[in-house]
Amino acid sequence: MRHWQRGSKLALLGMVLAAAVFFASLGLVSAAETGVYAGGHTTTGMGGMINYTYSLELKADGSYELKSYFVLGDTLYDFVETGTYQVAGSQLTIVPEGEEALEGVISDGSITVPVKPSQMARERTESTLVLTDNPVAGVYRATLQGPVTVESTLYLSHRGDYFYLAVPGNDAEHVYEEGSYTAQAGEIVFTTRDGQTFTGKAGENTVSAPFLVSKVMGMRVEIELAR
Repeated sequence: MRHWQRGSKLALLGMVLAAAVFFASLGLVSAAETGVYAGGHTTTGMGGMINYTYSLELKADGSYELKSYFVLGDTLYDFVETGTYQVAGSQLTIVPEGEEALEGVISDGSITVPVKPSQMARERTESTLVLTDNPVAGVYRATLQGPVTVESTLYLSHRGDYFYLAVPGNDAEHVYEEGSYTAQAGEIVFTTRDGQTFTGKAGENTVSAPFLVSKVMGMRVEIELAR
């Protein structure tokens, strides 16, 4: 009986080790390496400066998803790239769908990889992204009805930047505002680039805060945006 138990334990151990080797060969990584990494960079283009912000999520199944955003004129543009990745020590290899493998580096809480920030980008930019945990990040929208319909868009980046657009339907000048934000316990605090601060509320999929909706009005109005 003892010999049978010992043999069973050895067989079970062998199965566990074999499974570990198998999953390692698939490129699956530990939970410590998975998560959302955020970064960004600024470059010249379209007659001015373009501020790209992006996040790259390393998923437990060995796939990744890059989401990049930038504002140009009165529009928030987005770009999504998907693919697979593998980790070997500090080496991170990503394989964008339909492209060749790209080499990067992963360390404690950050990754450095060549990023394609938009569909129009001619080449990739090597960028360092930092591991984040920001559940309010995302794109929120609202359609405001009145004498003139206004389409409002609020983008909260994973690294704590915000970008806000209010575009009227009558071709009047749009509103654009950017800055930083912090969110905690349902409260979100915005700080504009010129240092003005205002406070709102962050729900599961909504943000309510006083934003400008018209350059003509020139005053902040409490609005709710949803993602």
